[in-house]
Amino acid sequence: MTHDGFGRPVSAAPPVAAGWPPGARLCLGIATDPGRQFLAVSRDLPVALSVHTVPRGPVGELLLPFTLLERRYVQEAPEDRRAHRLAQLWTRKEAALRLTGRGGLALADEIDALSEARDGKVVIPASPAHPGGTAYVRDLPTGPRTVASAATPAPSSGLRVWRVRFAAPRT
Repeated sequence: MTHDGFGRPVSAAPPVAAGWPPGARLCLGIATDPGRQFLAVSRDLPVALSVHTVPRGPVGELLLPFTLLERRYVQEAPEDRRAHRLAQLWTRKEAALRLTGRGGLALADEIDALSEARDGKVVIPASPAHPGGTAYVRDLPTGPRTVASAATPAPSSGLRVWRVRFAAPRT
């Protein structure tokens, strides 16, 4: 394994797998939240993951890194669904930003993970600190108190994701 320009693991040599064309690369994405880890594998497409526990309590102060449209989407939800919507939007943004480069979290309030993202497309504007780009984001199946998203630079039907549960280390 080696790493791409953003530190994501990719295969240094083509994998030996039935049906894979010569020169194909294996790309991995990993994300961890307390008690869970997600591993994504893609052929030839870099992949980035984000996973978070749904916050408990009021979400008002957590709305800062969201666009006006996204804030409205969260606030219009029934009160017991607001935190889930907020966390899902955040994982979409975070996965897209992780895919397109380092240092982009400061751009979170400029990225719309709602309107165009209904088809998975999230556009990240270029800035002096970030190259910008486009990510195709999909929400991943999780438990009721966890949300996760995966991002690739193009639509992908070959993305495989595994969720691994593990016990938190005792201190």
